Parts: sequence; C-alpha cells; structure tokens
Amino acid sequence: MVIEKQLYTFMLDHSHHMAEDWLQSRATEEYYIYSLNASKEIESTLRKQHIKFTNMLADCMMSGHDPYPWAKELAQQRKSAGVPLIKILQNFNRCREISWRYIQQFADSYAEDVRTSHIGAWSLQFNRAFDRVIEVFTSHYHQFDDAVTFEHRNMIQMGVPVIPITENIGILPLVGELDTFRATFIQEQTLNKASSLKLQYLIIDLSGVYTLDTTVADELFTVIKQLSLLGIKAIISGIRPEIAQTSIKLGLNFSDILTFGSLKVALAHLLEPKKKVKI
Repeated sequence: MVIEKQLYTFMLDHSHHMAEDWLQSRATEEYYIYSLNASKEIESTLRKQHIKFTNMLADCMMSGHDPYPWAKELAQQRKSAGVPLIKILQNFNRCREISWRYIQQFADSYAEDVRTSHIGAWSLQFNRAFDRVIEVFTSHYHQFDDAVTFEHRNMIQMGVPVIPITENIGILPLVGELDTFRATFIQEQTLNKASSLKLQYLIIDLSGVYTLDTTVADELFTVIKQLSLLGIKAIISGIRPEIAQTSIKLGLNFSDILTFGSLKVALAHLLEPKKKVKI
C-alpha cells in the first residue's frame, strides 16, 4: 500500500496544477456561461471546485469514497447556471485526460516501484470513480427537467476515455450498458482518439460490461477491424463469465482477437517482455 499512499499524496499535492491545466484547456473554447471573458470571481470558483474534485477523486481511488454528495451539489449548481449538459460532459472528459496524465507522470517518476498491476488497478479505480461522478451528476441534472429525452439519457454514456499508458499502448475501459446508440458513438470516437494518440495497441476492457448482444458485438468487431486498418492492434480484456456464456449462445466468435481474463494480465503481456518500456 506504500505506492498507493504516495500516489494519493501526489494527487493532493498537484491538485492546484491540475486545476490550472484544466482552466487553460478551457481557454481554447468558448462556453455558454463561463466564456473567455469570465470574471476572476467565476474563475476562482471553478478553480476551487476542480481542486475539491481532485481531492475527492484521490479519496475514491484510495478508500472507495462515494462521490455522490459532490456530484449532486455540482449538478444543482450547473443546472441553475444554465450550462448545457453536453458542455459539462465535454469538461469531464478533459478533466479525465488531465488527471490521468498526472497519474502517468507519477508512474514515470516512480518507474522502479510501479508495476503493471498497479497501472491496471489504478485505471479501473480511476475510471470507475469518474463514471460514478458522471452517473450521479447526470441523474440529478435531469431531476430539474419535466421530461428526459432518449438522447439526454444516453449522454452519460457518451464519454470515450481512451487512456494512454505508454507512448504506444492505450486502454479503453467500458463500463455499464452497451446499446446500439453507445456502441456507434464509441466506434466513431475510438478511431479518432486512438489515431491521434498514435497508438500501436488498444486494450478494450469489458470488465465493467454485464450484457452484450449480437448488434453491439458487431459494432465492437467493426471497431477492431477499423483499428487494424489504421495499424492499431486491438486486445480485449475482462470478459465476464456471463458475457462469455452469452457469446457462445449467440454464436459470437472472438477466436481471431487476442483476449485476456483481466486488464492486469493484458498489460503484463504487452509491457513485461519489453523491459525498456517505461510506464
């Protein structure tokens, strides 16, 4: 647990830096309420909220803290301010990328102590915490609406967090229900993100997915084929027993795809033979 405590301290110590990076990323886009001409008071409020979020995220990863109160409070504030949900979700995605970049920075600094099992565990804890925040946030955001459209219900699933682990290896952790709407969005966004990151390998982790039908599986296979055309080898990890049983019944064939029982094993397969590759 020593390295985990060091990561926890690192995140708390760098929460201000993460907030500044996030505010800087916002400067490239104009927002509905918090525009480029936002007042210093608003900027200060956003900075404090982001620091509080990083501290809460560290608590989630270290002790399983539930972000429910924080996400509920933020949803009420953003809805009252009239900020569109799609803009907020885009902000969450930027925040996710920045936070993981700092975790990578920590891993690089402690390369002798950080193992592939640490990276795998941190990735799951990190993304589960983020997904929980978005789930609670979206649910409470919509409590202010008289009716929730199909598109709004699915906005919670629109994030496609392709997380770079090394210069050429990335992870796509999928959590929750995979329907046709979400699978199509994943297909479009994954190709763009994996290509822009110049990845050679993309691990698609399904450990958080509980159901899979033929239509969604076809979309997944299409993503894998398209990645191959871009020179990116897709690997699947974390297929749950119930998914495996359903796949057999539906006649889904994963035999042409490299699969592993867990993200940890998949990372070990790619990283451990390459001793010179730093994570």
